[in-house]
Amino acid sequence: MTPRRVGRGGTRALVAAVTAGVLAVGVAGCGDSGDRAVPGRVCGVPVDADALAPLLPGDGKVADRRTDKGAGSVSCRVSVDGSPVLYLAGDVTDPGTGARAVSLADRGLRRLGNPALVKGAGDTAAVADRGAKAAARCTWQGRAHDFVGLVQLEGEDPVPAGTEDRRDALLAFLKSWFPAAARAQGCTPGSGGSGVS
Repeated sequence: MTPRRVGRGGTRALVAAVTAGVLAVGVAGCGDSGDRAVPGRVCGVPVDADALAPLLPGDGKVADRRTDKGAGSVSCRVSVDGSPVLYLAGDVTDPGTGARAVSLADRGLRRLGNPALVKGAGDTAAVADRGAKAAARCTWQGRAHDFVGLVQLEGEDPVPAGTEDRRDALLAFLKSWFPAAARAQGCTPGSGGSGVS
């Protein structure tokens, strides 16, 4: 077969057809939120992107802003396209305070809606309708301490929309984020108990 020379008009038509095809494939992929880029790190802490994804509404740019509160305490806000989505806080506390912070009597947990104690993160953990909290014994600056971590949903319409799905997603994220957040604060497993895993 002998190659045929294409004139300027034919070249333009070919380029237009190829461009249209590429755009059609790209637009078809844009509607699928499963393909969006979900970070594997938030607030300086590595997390399982699959555990984070259900807590992020729709598509959009994920950003975070971390605040070091000093003395082993840090907080961070995660937003999607500028709208707040998650509030994360990690605090190194005195030994024995973690169990009180993660109890059904804790006003902060009750404010998050219907807290229940669960297993799977730290020495003690609880999940509520709009947040989750865990505590574990650890060693910080050579002495025994507790690490308390909080995950709280922000915004008017938290996701997932269903309460049970949301609670499951919060617990899955807490399991991924909590031990990494403790290590990021320099709180290492130890000082008795199961501690930070």
